[in-house]
Order: sequence, then C-alpha cells, then structure tokens
Amino acid sequence: MTIIIYLLLGSMLYYAGMILWFIAGNLFSDSQGDSKATPTVSVIIAIRDGEKSLPNLLEDLSAQNYPGEVEFILVDDESTDSTSKLIQEKSGVDKRFILENSSNGDQSLSHKKRGLDAGIQRAKNEWLLFTDVDCRLNPGWVTGMAAYFEDDVDYVVGYSEVDRGKKWVTRFQALDFLMLMIAARGSTNSGRAWASSGQNQAYRKSLFISVGGFSQIAKELQGDDTLFLQVCRNKKSANVVFADKPNCRTIARQETSWRSFFKQRMRWAGDANLMWKFNPAFFISIFITFFLPLLLLVTFFAGFFYNPYYFTVFTKFLTVHLIIEFILYFIGVRQFDKKIQVIDFTFWFMIHIPYIVCMGVGSFFAHQLGWRGR
Repeated sequence: MTIIIYLLLGSMLYYAGMILWFIAGNLFSDSQGDSKATPTVSVIIAIRDGEKSLPNLLEDLSAQNYPGEVEFILVDDESTDSTSKLIQEKSGVDKRFILENSSNGDQSLSHKKRGLDAGIQRAKNEWLLFTDVDCRLNPGWVTGMAAYFEDDVDYVVGYSEVDRGKKWVTRFQALDFLMLMIAARGSTNSGRAWASSGQNQAYRKSLFISVGGFSQIAKELQGDDTLFLQVCRNKKSANVVFADKPNCRTIARQETSWRSFFKQRMRWAGDANLMWKFNPAFFISIFITFFLPLLLLVTFFAGFFYNPYYFTVFTKFLTVHLIIEFILYFIGVRQFDKKIQVIDFTFWFMIHIPYIVCMGVGSFFAHQLGWRGR
C-alpha cells in the first residue's frame, strides 16, 4: 500500500499545480471584449427535433440588438418533428433567418458536425457564432460576443451556465458546469486554451477552412467544440480569448434527472479519451483528474477493510483536495460575479469524487451513446 500513498502524493501535487495555474489565469489576465467594431456575423445552430425549444430560441434571436449585419442560419438535422416548418415560417417574415439542411454538409461527418458544416458552408460572413437550440440568449448576446472579435483574435470561448434550480441534480449540475467554466477561463487566459462549449463559441470561417474543417474528428460522436479547439491550436496556433462579460453569456438547458445528466457527461467524457491525439498535456491533466479521486477511493476502502491508518491518510488528502477546490471556486465565483453557495459546493464536493471515477470509467462506453435519438 505504500506505493498507493506515493502515487496519491504525486497526483495531488500535480493536481494542486494545475489548480494554481487555473487560479493565476483567472486572477491575472488582460482585459478583452472592448471592441466597438460591428463585423458581419453568421449565427449557426444545428437543430434536431427541437420543436419544444425552438420558439424560445426564435424569440431570443429576434430580440438581438446587434447594430451590425447578422444572419441566423438554422440547420435542420434530420428532424422528425415540426422543426423545419417552424424555421421556414420564421424565415418568411424575417429575412435574417435562413433554413438550411444537414444533407448539404459533408456526409463523412457524424451527427451534429454534419449539420454545422452545412451551416458554415452557407454562411456568407467571416465570423461564425454558435449556440444550441435549448440555450437561452439575452438581447445583447451577439453584441457582447462581437466585442471580442478583434483583428488578432481567431477563436472566442464563450461563458455558459446552467440555471441552479431547486432540485439537487440541477444544483450539482450548475456548480459542476461553473467549475468547468472557471477552468476554461483560467487555461485560456494563461495562453493554453483547453476547453470550449458548443453552447457559446465563435471562430473565423477562414480558420475553419484552413484546418480542414472537422475532417480530423469526422467520426467522433461530438468534438465540435473542445476537440476542434485543439485542432485549431495545433494546426494554426489560433489566438483564443475567453468571453465572460454578462451580456455575452448563455444559459444552457438543465438535465432534470440524474440519468440524463450522467448520459450527457459520459458523452462529454468520450472526447477526453481522444485528447492525447491533440493535446498530450491536457490529456495527462484529465487522467490525473480521474486518477486522484480513484486513489482516494482506494485509500478509503483500504482503511475500511485493511488498516484504519489509511483512513487518516484519506482524511488528510481529502482535506487538501477540499481546500484547493474551494479556493478555485471562491476565486471563480468572484470573477463571474456569482454568489458563493456553500451548501451547493459541499454537496458537489461530496459527490464529486465517485462521480469523476464513474465518468472516467463511463467514457470508454461513450461511443455506445447516441445523440438526440441516433
């Protein structure tokens, strides 16, 4: 068991260093998002069976107050409901709305990426802005994101959040996603952008073309955000910034059951297993993020079944883990102008260790999960 303690110590030191790096990126960063330019923008959203969420999306897009030229390209991705009809009706009364079909995208691409490719091909503007059909947008979203579209910027990672709600699953989800955003902001501001979200991101059409589009991740279940970001950083050394000002934030749909939440996170975790191809340093950090909780669980059960001494080891390392996570949470909350939710954080931390282990194991089965019924 001595080797377990040494592995635990090494993993904790690495993890603590990574957290300090995130903290530095959140505390010490150049101001962005002050551009007054109004470049032409193409908003692209791939939609499959979105009739329930589409009315809200159409309302939010119609209310955008962007002073520049904007087009809304809504791609029907083989929907079996009234998605296409709703978009067509909207395009008939507002010429900014364009109905596109995923069949016009690269047929070698899987699922959502095929739809996005169709929209990107249709787009007439250099700056492409993305979100999902089930996200809510404030009227200043396009304006807020466009404020980051400066001449030396290639890719904008946008802030997104989940409404906290009242259920424990939504409260856990909201805090977990906030921690992901804090890490994304920290890594981006440190000059090594690691993650993005398709719920809110933007990049240049010329960048997309220059890296060969989604060709390197053609068959992956998802990959249109974080994996594609790594492709852009590797092939073109893209300059990436993080957009976090209040008017450019999006609100993502809640997963209202633990089952649907875990399925979503398993799909996301599937991307992590492929990261070694694109960013080995990021992959190592993902592995340590999984390996550390696994070692903590092993130490806990060793104290229960083998020697009570390991309970002491477990408690000490768990305390250190709690402290560094809370420091990151505290600083991130301050940066995003959020309230500290002590109960939510405690609940999140209690579940987080077995949750991460389950997601790490589940990532190997992510390819068996479909996307929106496929």
